Amino acid sequence: MWIQVSTLVVYAGFYLVIVFLTLGIACALFYLAEIIEEHTSTTKRLLSHVIKIELALHALLLLDRLPILCLLVGAAAQVSHHTLLKRFPYNSALAPSSLASAGLTLAATGAWLHHFWTSRYSGEYMVAFCLVTTWLTPFALLLGVTGEQAVLPGAGGFPYSSPGPAQHGGAAPPKKASRRGLALRMFDVLRRKRDDVVPGLVSHLPGVTKEKI
Repeated sequence: MWIQVSTLVVYAGFYLVIVFLTLGIACALFYLAEIIEEHTSTTKRLLSHVIKIELALHALLLLDRLPILCLLVGAAAQVSHHTLLKRFPYNSALAPSSLASAGLTLAATGAWLHHFWTSRYSGEYMVAFCLVTTWLTPFALLLGVTGEQAVLPGAGGFPYSSPGPAQHGGAAPPKKASRRGLALRMFDVLRRKRDDVVPGLVSHLPGVTKEKI
């Protein structure tokens, strides 16, 4: 069976759209992580208001006669997210509060998906609903979390600082120690991998001279 050229063009365009959307989402996440890192206090207050709005939304969903169990688990997850704001963005992933928050988020997601699946709602409906009611707050918390290594003595992050040159007879250390969020560290790793892999791939292309890329 002969495949039409126009069909191949449509498939190629479809996959290009997916690639561009993925790149756009990655850039947006990196930008959001930078904003959260630079404005931690503002992000913390904003997240507190978002959690309150989420709790009010769960109360309003009672008017739609949604399952009480799903609403209670979802509200409990939002309350657990609020407890993480006390140490935001320096939360330990293995802390009981973090584990409880993650567990309640998974439980709320499972409860909502089970309800909508048995009610024969579309996948797009389920994802959009869970994004607003369940995933929004933990996703923002994940973007802003600094990670455990940044809060260990000698790691160079707040509230501790690594031994500076002044302690070894050198110049005085900078006033503000640099700190990188967990999401930004992941982007840094991907960027280093790109810088290591892309020049090698480009140098093997035909017609490309061996010059610094």
